[in-house]
Amino acid sequence: MAIISGTPNDDIFAGDGADDRIDGLGGNDVLLGNGGDDVLNGGDGNDQLYGGGGSNTLNGGAGNDEVTVTRTFGDPASADIVDGGAGNDTLIVDFAGANGPLSFTLNGTSGDGSIRSANFETLIYTGGSGNDTVAGAAGNDQLFGYAGNDTLAGAAGTDQLDGGAGNDVLRGGAGADHLDGGAGVDLASYYTSSVGVSVDLATGQGAGGEAQGDTLTGIENLSGSQGNDTLAGNAGANSLSGNGGNDVLRGGAGADRLDGGAGTDTASYYIGAAGVTVNLATGAGSGGDAQGDTLTGIENVSGSQGSDILVGNSVANTLQGWSGNDVLTGAGGKDTLTGGAGADRFVYASTTHSVVGANADRITDFRHAQGDRIDLSAIDANTGTAGNQAFTFIGTGLYTHHAGELRFAVSGGVTTIAGDVNGDGTTDFHIQLTGSIALAAADFVL
Repeated sequence: MAIISGTPNDDIFAGDGADDRIDGLGGNDVLLGNGGDDVLNGGDGNDQLYGGGGSNTLNGGAGNDEVTVTRTFGDPASADIVDGGAGNDTLIVDFAGANGPLSFTLNGTSGDGSIRSANFETLIYTGGSGNDTVAGAAGNDQLFGYAGNDTLAGAAGTDQLDGGAGNDVLRGGAGADHLDGGAGVDLASYYTSSVGVSVDLATGQGAGGEAQGDTLTGIENLSGSQGNDTLAGNAGANSLSGNGGNDVLRGGAGADRLDGGAGTDTASYYIGAAGVTVNLATGAGSGGDAQGDTLTGIENVSGSQGSDILVGNSVANTLQGWSGNDVLTGAGGKDTLTGGAGADRFVYASTTHSVVGANADRITDFRHAQGDRIDLSAIDANTGTAGNQAFTFIGTGLYTHHAGELRFAVSGGVTTIAGDVNGDGTTDFHIQLTGSIALAAADFVL
């Protein structure tokens, strides 16, 4: 083996086709191994190391080093060991012309290294204490971040991604991947998937799109795809981001952050036994599985099996109470309200909360027998008189130009409630009920 030793200055050394050892020592060196099984030691300084053919050991040493590993068609199977050393190091991998199985162990950075791999079969990466960014290829990659806040991307293949310590981002890509966040607060991202995914942190299972066959351990947060996702947290404090599509986010126990992103998204508390209070206008949740939750970009809420208080916002919301005696307030927008089992209350605080015509709210399951009520008590039935006046229910009768008259009509299997708050004989708000229902004054809180 030829041994070449550099100087404290900036050196350029090139090996021959045999097995060489080149020590750059100090300075910003350029070391080329060429053929053979070479050992290149950059030493101090910002060095450039090019391994060439063969099974090489490339040590960047201190400084911000650039290490390049290439394979061309006809190269034998090779196993390289690459250690960037201290500093902010970059590994450039180009296997565009390779034809054999290739294995890499990268003992990377103690600074913030940037690792980018392209056009090869399998990458085995072992990080250091820096914040590493590693992208695998089409093979079955093994990426180990260890310390630091790492970003590991597996691409295609059945990949193993282990974040280690730090707050890591793991992106398995296509294939049945194993994502292990390790210590820290870690994120599994499916942002690049065009097909919706279903991921449950409580069971550690994924399905659909790039999540198909995935298993997850030590993951606290999820970032969904551009499709329609179902993302479920666990007993801890999770952050669930739906991104594109119409997503269903289920935080479970813990103070969760639910961000629907684009599309029409639902926050679901359906599996919870205890009642929840969720207000989309304030973005706050409390009680049961909603305790401490914050909600952003959420249009719909699916309540628990207990007695819920669900409040919408200014856009069209769907609020579902399910079991329990629920209180549903759509607020503005064309809302769809479903109380479910129990004696439910549908609350209106303003005539603007359910407007006249096609954009009126729809209550889908109003039932006399189970004690449902429509609460209009917060609406002033007579705007011409000081104070908050109560409505007078006139059944199916016509308006008589007295402020505060409340009536209903049935047509085509829909019951429409109408109210006049100023006595001009013109309807000021509508509320629609699914079904032909003979309403009585007792159905209202007037």
